[in-house]
Amino acid sequence: MWTGYEEALVRYGLDMCDVWVAAGRADTTAATMRADVAAARALTVIRTQPELAAAGELPPWLGDDALHLSHRSALVRKDPDFYRPLFGDIPADLPYVWPASDRT
Repeated sequence: MWTGYEEALVRYGLDMCDVWVAAGRADTTAATMRADVAAARALTVIRTQPELAAAGELPPWLGDDALHLSHRSALVRKDPDFYRPLFGDIPADLPYVWPASDRT
């Protein structure tokens, strides 16, 4: 799914860390993600999502309705009290959609 899009995966993770920290929680993963992608792909600067999009470096499934619906369904299944108000009447029993990477 993310193969060949490691920088985009790290960008997603770093953006999640930013939201986590903005909510007053401690970040324990951003440095590890940066170190891992630097070691694996020699990336020391992680571009923004708009920069990645402009360079054609976002996975083609990003924005795919079926994928996002399936993952929202899983969140509702895992914590309905929290996610049901966010996602409305999404069924809680949809199977995951895991597209293969086009770069494998």
